[in-house]
Parts: sequence; structure tokens; C-alpha cells
Amino acid sequence: MSAALFYLRRNLARVRGEAARDASVRSLLRAVEVKDGYTRAHSERVAYAAVLIARQMGMPKQRVTLLRYAALLHDVGKLGVPTRLLTKSGPLDADERETIQRHPQCGADLVRDLDFLGEGRYGILHHHERMDGRGYPSGLRGDAIPEFARIIAVADAFDAMTSTRSYRRSRPIEAALAELHRCSGAQFDPRMVAALETALRRHGWPLAEQPTPVPHGSSPLPVPRLGFGDTHSVAGALAAERGDPR
Repeated sequence: MSAALFYLRRNLARVRGEAARDASVRSLLRAVEVKDGYTRAHSERVAYAAVLIARQMGMPKQRVTLLRYAALLHDVGKLGVPTRLLTKSGPLDADERETIQRHPQCGADLVRDLDFLGEGRYGILHHHERMDGRGYPSGLRGDAIPEFARIIAVADAFDAMTSTRSYRRSRPIEAALAELHRCSGAQFDPRMVAALETALRRHGWPLAEQPTPVPHGSSPLPVPRLGFGDTHSVAGALAAERGDPR
């Protein structure tokens, strides 16, 4: 980690008060945005979805605030990933995938002096774990995965599917929810998926992109089926972005 990032982390650790904490988180997001312009908007949408899930589950306000911080910073570890990998359009090789998979640990290390994050640090560290134990970095299984991480994982996948990327169009909310349900139990905590769906049906998704017009005479894109090669699915969308294991 560069001396500049170390200085930033040490100084942000001294902040006090909610406004100052918000400012410190925004500073880190701006640092990531310089490296990967997509990340900031993505992180804000993930935080919004995570808060929807938490409130639907009846999480206390103080924990919701910590979860929001963690969700905003879940990809801050990208600061430790070479830019060429973040912007690579083709498939990653094994070494490149391993490098990208270090970003949760790098992110947790970067924020370890931000005492106000509390359990939020573990949400950052473990948001790529899977319910079946096939995730990373620790291979945690089921309820051994911190609750914040299980929430962020669902929010992250939802945004990955419903946002336009350079390599694919966004998917409708209903298609994304169907895919999350398909992956429930193996990849995601079913309770978090159900909470997100209930919250979306109750409150809507104000951050939704305008649907891409379908040319006259063409059929709409079909609801995707789960497959690693399909970048509209959970597996494909996250693999294309993060280098998740097959």
C-alpha cells in the first residue's frame, strides 16, 4: 500500500461524528473512483439495496448505519488491484483472477483503523463468501458468514445484474430477482433474497436504469438462465466483474 493511502487511512481513523464519518467514507470512494470510475455509483447502489434489506429485516438503526458504510466501501480493496485488471475486457487468467480475489482482504486491511466501522469491516472482508462454502477469501459456510457480508453479497449481485456494463446490457429487476432466487441456498442467504424482493415490491427501485428500447420487429431479451458464460446471470455477471471461481 502506498504511503499516500497509509496517510489517508490513518487520518480518517481520527474522525468523530456522523457527518465526519460520512466525509471520510466519501473520501475513500473518491480515491477508488479515480482508479475505476464505475465503482462509486456501483457502491452507492449496493449500499441503497443493502439498507433496503436491513430495514425489511428490522435491523436496528445503529447497525443499519454501519452496514451502509460497509456496503459503500465493499470494493475499496480495488485500490490494491492493478488498473489493467480492473479494465481488462477479455477473460482473466488464473494469476489475474487470484489477484482480483485479494480485494476483500485488501479492503479490510485498508479500513482496519476506522474504528467507527465496527462489524462493518467483516462485511467488507467476507462479501464474496458463499453459503455452500465455495467463496473467498476464507471459504466460510452458511451462518458462519457475517450477516453484513450476506446482505452485501445479495445487494452486490442485484446491482451487477441490473446495471449496464461495457460488456452487456442491464437486466430487468424481475429477471435479477429470479436469478437471485435460483442461487439461494448455494450462493446467497435465502432470507436476504426474500427481504430484498419484499422491500423492492413495497418501495420500488428508484435507481433503476431506463430500459433499453427494443427495435421494431425484435423480441425482448429472454430472462436469463444460470450459466457461468452468461454475463446476465449472477454467476456470469460477477465472474466477468470480479473473476469469481467457476
